[in-house]
Amino acid sequence: MKDEKIIRTPDLIIRGSRWDDLEDFYRWERLPEVTRFFSIRDGQTREDVIRKYLADEEDPAARQFTITLNDRPIGRVVLADIEPGWKAELWRIYIGELSERGRGYGRQTMEAIMGYAFNDLELERFYLDHYTGNPASELYLSLGFKYEGVLRKNCRKNGVLYDVHLMSILREEYEAMRKQD
Repeated sequence: MKDEKIIRTPDLIIRGSRWDDLEDFYRWERLPEVTRFFSIRDGQTREDVIRKYLADEEDPAARQFTITLNDRPIGRVVLADIEPGWKAELWRIYIGELSERGRGYGRQTMEAIMGYAFNDLELERFYLDHYTGNPASELYLSLGFKYEGVLRKNCRKNGVLYDVHLMSILREEYEAMRKQD
């Protein structure tokens, strides 16, 4: 486990992912409700999940977190392209336990990860992209992310190319929103 950071929200603990989380990741990342807006191919194998987890553990520019509720994993966050003091990408975030969706845990996780990004990593820029039609885009907008453009045919899933919408939030925008709270 690379990141020992523990992030607390009113309901959740977000901690560094560990080996025993992989079975949950594998189960979740085979659910169409989870993978619909990700470039995770259908039929992903357990070995695919393990290989990606190990690659991210070795990558100094990546961090993996598990979202837990009452010590039970319910979701995942992966950061990539981390350049402390400059930028990082929210590469993946989801609530994988379908029974826990719609309860505000995605918002709590996003707010906590944004705090981690701007306070712990001291970022100037935090960015993400999403497929056209992803309902999470409304959450990102409400948190202060701004659209930068469309990356046409930028992601491949099951042999099909998809457009993705690039969004970011800058440090000064994040701090201005925090002052309003």
